Amino acid sequence: MHMIVVSGLPCSGKSKFAEHLGADLHWPLLCKDGYKELLFDTLGYSDRAWSKRVSAAAYALQFAHAAQLLAGGIDCLLEGNFRWDEHRERFATLLSHPAIVVQVHCRADADVLVERFRLRAHSGSRHPGHVDAESLCEIENELRCAPQLPLPLPGETIACDTSGDWQSAVGTAIQRVKSLLSSRAAE
Repeated sequence: MHMIVVSGLPCSGKSKFAEHLGADLHWPLLCKDGYKELLFDTLGYSDRAWSKRVSAAAYALQFAHAAQLLAGGIDCLLEGNFRWDEHRERFATLLSHPAIVVQVHCRADADVLVERFRLRAHSGSRHPGHVDAESLCEIENELRCAPQLPLPLPGETIACDTSGDWQSAVGTAIQRVKSLLSSRAAE
């Protein structure tokens, strides 16, 4: 059984990568923003403070769902901008299951991340509950200052730098994941 964790800062390509890999593998894909948007649609949305509260609930649901899948012996794929200090204990719970962990860490140059976030904030392409435009200064600061390091999880880590041609970077990383899974299955 495997658990693939797709990590990285906002706008680093995590969601696109996870969607493509999930489709290729036909595995359950547990995206934090997917849970968050369902909660927005159910509970409503308002401001940045509410968005952060809904994020906390979305992560709780995501980790609970992953634990259920792993307990049932089902491979799964988790995607989110996980902050280790906030999620260390939840990952410890998941790691108590006998799953092989593979992390795909998405990253991009800070200027690229900021430009992507600005475009996203002004495009209206995401659920309005994310309040991207209201969060612009806060998120830009995070994108410029936060270290882009993978989570300290056991297992293999595959880097996916989407600074340039993100489609090629995602394709290459997907092939690396699939190759790794194939070699593990052959063991």
